[in-house]
Amino acid sequence: MHVESNDKTLRESYVVNSIGYVKSKYHHPDDVPHTHGKNGWGEDTTEIILYPEHAPSLEGLKGYSHIIVLFWVHKASEWKLPRHHHKPPGVKVFATRMPVRPNPIALSVVELVTFSPENGRVLVKGLDAIAGSPILDIKPYIADFDSFPEATLPKWVENALKHHHAHENHKDRR
Repeated sequence: MHVESNDKTLRESYVVNSIGYVKSKYHHPDDVPHTHGKNGWGEDTTEIILYPEHAPSLEGLKGYSHIIVLFWVHKASEWKLPRHHHKPPGVKVFATRMPVRPNPIALSVVELVTFSPENGRVLVKGLDAIAGSPILDIKPYIADFDSFPEATLPKWVENALKHHHAHENHKDRR
């Protein structure tokens, strides 16, 4: 069946309810040390507080080392492109991981440090969210489903990552 892309019935709105929020020492995007690596925004731990009705849903996470956290970038309008970014002029929002987007939904794969189905608290490492960010969902990270080692990147991203890693390695030696 062919559907015209300008069909207004396809443009629906949805209500998404948060299941909790982020408790962090970072309250503004500028507060966060922007280290991009396997650990997101560094080695910092962040607490996720689930609302009481969702706390029991954490049951069964024991044994997982990592989880996927989906959250709403509630302060996306306050985020600014870093001064020394490597994005070519023709690259638009869907080719980036920038938080300013039509729907500011973010995804982070984080290390699961500890969790409690009794009180709904989840301690994670490497979450790139600031205090008050609404949590939309939590999913277990399963390498067989979520990792694609054969995935490729555009050259500009590869170059940006090389530049970043060279900068980080140089900074670490000081």
